[in-house]
Amino acid sequence: MRMINMQKVDTKNLPLHDQRDLNQLHFLRALLEQASVTRAGEQLGMSQPAASRATARLRSQFDDPLLVRSGRTYLLTPLAIQLLPQLRDILGRTDALFEQVQFNPASARRTFQMATTDYGMSAVLLGLIPHLQQQGPQLSLRVDAWGSQTLERMERGELDAALYVGSDLPPDFHRRKLFTDGYALVCAANHPLLQHASLPARALLEQAAGYPQFAARYPLRHGYATDDVYTELGLAMPFITLEAPYFYVGNFAAEYGNVVAVVPERAARAWQANRAISVIALDIAELAFEYCLIWHESRHRDPAMKWFRELLVSKCQ
Repeated sequence: MRMINMQKVDTKNLPLHDQRDLNQLHFLRALLEQASVTRAGEQLGMSQPAASRATARLRSQFDDPLLVRSGRTYLLTPLAIQLLPQLRDILGRTDALFEQVQFNPASARRTFQMATTDYGMSAVLLGLIPHLQQQGPQLSLRVDAWGSQTLERMERGELDAALYVGSDLPPDFHRRKLFTDGYALVCAANHPLLQHASLPARALLEQAAGYPQFAARYPLRHGYATDDVYTELGLAMPFITLEAPYFYVGNFAAEYGNVVAVVPERAARAWQANRAISVIALDIAELAFEYCLIWHESRHRDPAMKWFRELLVSKCQ
């Protein structure tokens, strides 16, 4: 009769097929808890032949029958009795590990750290906040202004993601399209330009060029550039009364300064509800642009960020 060593079993020797096959350990636990090959297989959705083969492999690997018949039932061998609490501990800790990996927004405490312009705030993030609150009471956003160091800060892990126009990104960055936007003309609700509102978009802009303008300045990696729609379309450049690095200023300038603003349409629509302004969409294909969510490789597999990205994409689309 083989002598059983009743000291604690070395868990490194558990049958893991090169220490990788957790399925075998789950079957072993079910086998010992059920004391039945059939019931263990049923618990794990295995056929009777598959459960029998798994049992045979375990018996061979442990050099122990694990279950012995006693009348119409089976009893655990001394080794099996010794293994069962260790299995429960090992698999319990393994299950807890995978539960941590699976992000649960309802119970998680997480601040998502973003970078964007005020356009991104108006067109994307403000509308996301109610959904974020609904999904998790302890989820929040921290938003920094997009600047020359934004990409470097993402590489250093200081930012989770950013909102971005275009596709020119350094290596190790990922992008996901949120939507395509165009431009709109914004002016005061009583502006004389509105008498030409029914004109085709280019003709309307030619009329608009005769009035003082607001132009937004957007951040680049090194400094700012003026959002010059007229030059991009080959039209005469109007006189720009105000340039500012904030898109939302355009609606105030239009309402109070009697100037015309040509700004991204989603932002203009977001502002229109609370301002005495008119918004006229400009149906010009050359002005369409993709707005994207971008993130660095270091955040690509983060379960919380995977969840956040899917939420953001679903709400934008």
